[in-house]
Amino acid sequence: MKSILITFLLSGLLFFQLHSQENKNAVSARLGLSSGFTYQHQIDQFRGYKGMLSFRDGGVQVTALLESCRPLYVNFTDKLFYYTGMGAHIGYTRYQPQRGFFANPFRVNYRYGHFAPVIGLDAIIGLEWRMNRAPISFCLDAKPFFELFGQNIFRLAVFDIGLSMKFTF
Repeated sequence: MKSILITFLLSGLLFFQLHSQENKNAVSARLGLSSGFTYQHQIDQFRGYKGMLSFRDGGVQVTALLESCRPLYVNFTDKLFYYTGMGAHIGYTRYQPQRGFFANPFRVNYRYGHFAPVIGLDAIIGLEWRMNRAPISFCLDAKPFFELFGQNIFRLAVFDIGLSMKFTF
């Protein structure tokens, strides 16, 4: 029991010491329609790159975004930020066969459903709340995307809303 307590105390001290460094990188986990993991690198104080590995519709997508982050000036806190960005994604989806008017010529039939590549454009807008003494922040964002191929030839998803927890280092 003492070793567990000492481990938690040492990791907590390390956790707070890492926050005092210059935070240019971050990793996070996102829960939403496109759930997955992200890696973010800040170019300067306001701009950064974000790479996402997301899982949606039985497949995997890789997304690259260019983001801009600004403080949101409200009276009750100075820890609230908003961010916007745009980018693109590529990947694949799997789905069960459906009958429809427009058939997708790019799909491949497998034993466990159809396989189809996807390519598309993404946007992102969100709010980020940064903690005071720890390198953790919580984000709520909307990531609408436009997609070609997949289950249908064309897909527009406006409500890809996600909640994520970010660790900066």
